Amino acid sequence: METHTPMQSPHDPAVQASAMLDDPMRHDPMRHDPMRHDPMRHDPMRHDAPGKPQDGAQRVTIVGAGFSGTLTAIRLLHFADTPLEICLIEREEGYRYGGIAFGEASTNWEHMLNIQAGRITLRRERPEDFLEWANEEADRSAWPRKWRYHAFGVACVVPRRIFRQYLADRLRGATADAHAGVTLRELTGEVIDVRRQGDGYAVKYADAGPQGGVHELYSDQVILATGHLSPVQAPFYHRVKDSDRLIADPYAPTAQQRFKAVGPEETVLVTGSALSAFDTVISLVHAGHQGQILICSRGGHLHGTYPVDHEHDIWQARRPPFLDAAKLTPEVVVEGVRAEYAHLRAEHGVEAGGALDAVFAERVMKAWEPYVIELVSRMDARDVRMLLDRYKSLIVTNRTSTVREIGGVVRSRMRGFKGAPKTVDVLSAVIQDMRPVGDGTKIRVVFTDRPDLVVDRVVNCLGNNTDYERADHPLWHGLVNAHRYAQPQTRTHRGIEVGAHGQLIAADGTAAPGLFGVGPMRQGDETTRRGRLGAFVFSIGTLRNQCFDTAMEVLRRLRTASDEEQMDTPDGIHHCLIRSSDWIAADLSTGEPQATGLRERLQSYARERAYPNAVNYLQAQDRTERRKYRGILEDDLADFGAALAREFHLTAQQARRTVSLLATLVEKHAVHNLCDITKLAGWGSSYADQVVHAPKKGA
Repeated sequence: METHTPMQSPHDPAVQASAMLDDPMRHDPMRHDPMRHDPMRHDPMRHDAPGKPQDGAQRVTIVGAGFSGTLTAIRLLHFADTPLEICLIEREEGYRYGGIAFGEASTNWEHMLNIQAGRITLRRERPEDFLEWANEEADRSAWPRKWRYHAFGVACVVPRRIFRQYLADRLRGATADAHAGVTLRELTGEVIDVRRQGDGYAVKYADAGPQGGVHELYSDQVILATGHLSPVQAPFYHRVKDSDRLIADPYAPTAQQRFKAVGPEETVLVTGSALSAFDTVISLVHAGHQGQILICSRGGHLHGTYPVDHEHDIWQARRPPFLDAAKLTPEVVVEGVRAEYAHLRAEHGVEAGGALDAVFAERVMKAWEPYVIELVSRMDARDVRMLLDRYKSLIVTNRTSTVREIGGVVRSRMRGFKGAPKTVDVLSAVIQDMRPVGDGTKIRVVFTDRPDLVVDRVVNCLGNNTDYERADHPLWHGLVNAHRYAQPQTRTHRGIEVGAHGQLIAADGTAAPGLFGVGPMRQGDETTRRGRLGAFVFSIGTLRNQCFDTAMEVLRRLRTASDEEQMDTPDGIHHCLIRSSDWIAADLSTGEPQATGLRERLQSYARERAYPNAVNYLQAQDRTERRKYRGILEDDLADFGAALAREFHLTAQQARRTVSLLATLVEKHAVHNLCDITKLAGWGSSYADQVVHAPKKGA
């Protein structure tokens, strides 16, 4: 790994650059313990570089260094093989490497991942990666005693702070193993604008603090990984929105301190019943709270708890009969879903309280993803939005249950024991208003359907805003409303409209060149394109796929920036090698029977040689392996191009174009397959004997 390009200082650029070159380790952002903040490491004043990178390198800027931004940077570092500078900008140091879900500022050691250790690898192609890291590589010196000597297995739960450390360590490893001309720069600052400049973009960011300066960073490509928008602020909060008795954001950098300030016997009302409500109960319990906690939602829905021996499984289910209706109205859909659920419960023998009851709805919703795609495409967009809004709580709580280490904290306190009284209740009610009481140390909650309630604290767990047209952040306001580089997702109005690989779709319907998004901003697209609902629109698996696919697309575009042919491949054609080969053959406009022979030759080569070579390259363990398999892939493609020219009398230009398009589509196909949840990589390690595969069921 070469020394990072030295960054300018506003005081003495020459001296600053010379000092950094004299001490190449000084600016290595990953040389320190990734869990500790080093102000030298993320000082934006040392990174201000309005021009292009030195030495002719291209630059990709990633806005946001939470889970999605960090993982995208890791993938770029893995596969970039030409000079490239990767800039990773984060506004809140407590969220670096983890975001709000795994960040140090927003979690404590009692917050667990709601998924087993065997399913949280950062690399889909290496399912054992997290377990190998946790058991063989991780520095446990800062871990609590409870976890310091813990041996992780496939079915273990994992503290979220450990997952953050895993991300940071893998970023450090990818940086050290990157191609000699590829560098990583980590910046601290808030990006406030991205605007077109020449063939790229000017990324404007501000230093932290009221006196912070504003800087611009020229970037060839920009990847937005900004995480969630701000929390929903319901109208009934308007009288208490400034009260210290309201915790408006349970994941804010100061939230854990706010929870510690709650009196041990105070009564707390939690608005909303999704996973953030469970996190809130855990935060309160961790802070020593023993008083009453009331979880309130309109429907009173609550996540279930997975059985002890739970294994995730993928069912198959018939196409619901209601989809045969000529017109899909909300009434047809609601009644059809109810009827089909009843049919499937009977077919699978699911009894209330039985072994399958806790996972039945989740498995059906997973099996129905192809049908959700059809449903959303056929219904009026306004009806889609109405159903998603009206049944949001039901969808979210049924799409996933909780591991026992999360759900048990809530469920056990809903029950109570001898000497340990019940402290958690669930209210099914509609809140109309909230008002300060007396000296402001209590809040009166007014309901539409039950008597008023006076509580000591209120915690807002209504989720985050999803309407990017009305986002209160200047970056997204500019992207959507001022520059019009982005538009709200058209079918669901959740998140933004993106192309197949995360390209932002501008207001005029065209793809914004060089501008991509990964993370929760793509939740509406995940529903429309892949049928995902609930928390699975931004689960670890979903975001892991987005980061891999988008990083590879960005690198392809950087490699072929001067080759417009590469940009014109039809959307989705790479899903099938036969379709890809047919399209390439048709592009050459050769007559029959030569066209038939060319199609067969392309299909055979793609299936038997190019695809296996591409998979080997993508699954390589380190830079040495990647270089080896990349060389094999390129040499083989060159030989194939020469053979095509001889066999089909192609010109040198035609042969080069054919091979170039084939290489692009085969690599896209390989990435697509590696990201396919139905084609999970096999366990070929010492952990393989821990994997239990449930028997498949379905119609």
